[in-house]
Amino acid sequence: MRVRPRSRAVWIAVCATAVLARVAAGQDTIPPVPTFTLAGRIVDALNERPIISAVIKVPELRRYVFSDVNGRFSLSGFPEGTWEIVVEMLGYQTLDGPITVSEGNGLLLRLNPDPVALEGLEVRTRSAALLDRRRRRYPFRVTTISPRKIAETINADPAAIFRRNANSMVTSCIDGSGFLTLGACYYRRARKTQIKVFLNEGELVGGMNELSMFPAQDIHSMDWLKDIGELRVYTHWFIERLNTSGTRLGPFRWPIG
Repeated sequence: MRVRPRSRAVWIAVCATAVLARVAAGQDTIPPVPTFTLAGRIVDALNERPIISAVIKVPELRRYVFSDVNGRFSLSGFPEGTWEIVVEMLGYQTLDGPITVSEGNGLLLRLNPDPVALEGLEVRTRSAALLDRRRRRYPFRVTTISPRKIAETINADPAAIFRRNANSMVTSCIDGSGFLTLGACYYRRARKTQIKVFLNEGELVGGMNELSMFPAQDIHSMDWLKDIGELRVYTHWFIERLNTSGTRLGPFRWPIG
């Protein structure tokens, strides 16, 4: 007489036990993801000259590397597939977008110079160097709202300036009971996440609502870190302090999970 399982659940459990036994015995194993060394070169789009110390970021893999004196770079243990790659260099427009890579197809990436109107010789300040170094060392995208954008805005509300330049869907925060909460939220991986606002390295408890109380003329610039939901706001007073003292900037924290 043929014995049949009493239920579908029993049959699934029997199959799962058999599969686990085969894996434990080494009969079924998950093949490793093939990797290779991704190599490439960063050059000036106008004259094809190599660009030194450009930062090449792969946000999804939390990887980054700098180009050498010949504009070349390499990333070992790189998986095949389509990945978003971000290339940044002071004086050039940021290059970003999805690129499909596989073993043997090296990258030749051309950066377009960022036109800047200069009146005579412009000396780079200490604050600009510190902020730029911190942005470049962060292996994810940093959206910077420059002093020029803030100075040219019509709306005097710093929160409104951020919303217009963040390239993110910013909305109100509503708790589980349906009430509005302090601050603002944005969508990260299809989930509504609250934005943390830092003014001169200190977190604002009131978030975006508290930021709105500051006049725009007091704000120098902003850095939006979409991957961790942090808005870093710098005042003119703070920038002047960086220029005239030995104050240092700590690195941006990295996303968890």
